[in-house]
Amino acid sequence: MKRRSVLVSIAVAVPLSGCLSSQTESGNIQIANQTGQEVWKEITIQSEGGILSEAETVYNTRTKTPPTEEYRSTLTDVAPPGTYEVEVEFEAVETDKESDVRTTQWSPTGEKSESLIISLAPDFSIEFLTQ
Repeated sequence: MKRRSVLVSIAVAVPLSGCLSSQTESGNIQIANQTGQEVWKEITIQSEGGILSEAETVYNTRTKTPPTEEYRSTLTDVAPPGTYEVEVEFEAVETDKESDVRTTQWSPTGEKSESLIISLAPDFSIEFLTQ
């Protein structure tokens, strides 16, 4: 009798263990630089602070980005599921053009290939989209 109860426990627990462990993925950022020139991009992602915690920077980078007329460059796995404040600024490498600092709230849920798309238009205006 004991052997049956152990086998039943194992037979039920093993299939359910796969259902309980859902794997989540970190969110990605895609950059569309439609200015026709190389730009500096600065991206800072901060978690929202709570009652007992302060905001924390989870991602910060300043890098050059070439023009991407027909594609978007991708920064992978930049933020785990959660709610974030994303701050973006672009500056032309060879001219004095620059964008305003823009912010948006982003809440990646852990879905596969989930992305925040940041589009920089020829006039250096910034648009945020999600995918």
